Amino acid sequence: MALPAFDDAWRGKQRIKPPVCVLEVRDRDRPDGEPIARLFVHREESYRRDDRDGQMYEASIRLSYQTIERKHSFRSPVSGSFAASYSRGFRECEASVSLVDGALFFDPAELRGQRIGTYLMNEIVTWAQQWPEATVRPVKLLSGQAEDENRERRNRFYERFGLVFVYSDPEHREGVSKPMPVKALTPVTSWEANVRERDPREYLAELLHEREHMVMEASRRDTVIKSLSATLDNARDRPVRWAARRLWWRLQPILVQGALLLAFGGLIWVGFRSK
Repeated sequence: MALPAFDDAWRGKQRIKPPVCVLEVRDRDRPDGEPIARLFVHREESYRRDDRDGQMYEASIRLSYQTIERKHSFRSPVSGSFAASYSRGFRECEASVSLVDGALFFDPAELRGQRIGTYLMNEIVTWAQQWPEATVRPVKLLSGQAEDENRERRNRFYERFGLVFVYSDPEHREGVSKPMPVKALTPVTSWEANVRERDPREYLAELLHEREHMVMEASRRDTVIKSLSATLDNARDRPVRWAARRLWWRLQPILVQGALLLAFGGLIWVGFRSK
């Protein structure tokens, strides 16, 4: 039986991603390394239709995330969300999409720059493309939303999706995006280099497999340790006997080889004598 929270859905011919997934994040500079973070992502979409004509007049999406921390970790899980909305408007050609619900920040700070925000924003841009002719509402950039050291990264984050800003100062601290249709937005897939979507069931199954392997390996090592401990106890209780046995184990191959050589030499000598 399918689980709606973990399985894809369909809207006509359009595939809708499952409501819950796990993000596995690797360092962007070491994409082949071990994951540096894992997050739960919950996807919530809402649609409202006019009872009179069945046309959609309002829609929204919210992507909520929460970091997954180890049990008894000194760090608490950090959560946040990215949200967007669509409105048909009251008159023709008034349809609009809001890509940002207020100021956009990603926490925790140590994961900024690892393309997690790019993944979330790309999901929103992809969702908004259901209404290609709708107008993208202006995105406002304020000076208090970014420090000098990450201002360029903030601006580039939005500009990569096709937004064009009119800045009010030479340093590009503040600005407003120009009007544009949704179809002019550009999806960004660079996150695929180090961020991977995982089915929670598959992810949990892998963890269980790894745990079983670790339990078996721990049991094997425990058996080896007990055997070594018994050997040490025997050496401590009967040191002469233990030393003699160890000496025999070391000399046994040499003695066996010597015996074989003597036997072979004896056969040759007997052969010569018989002639």
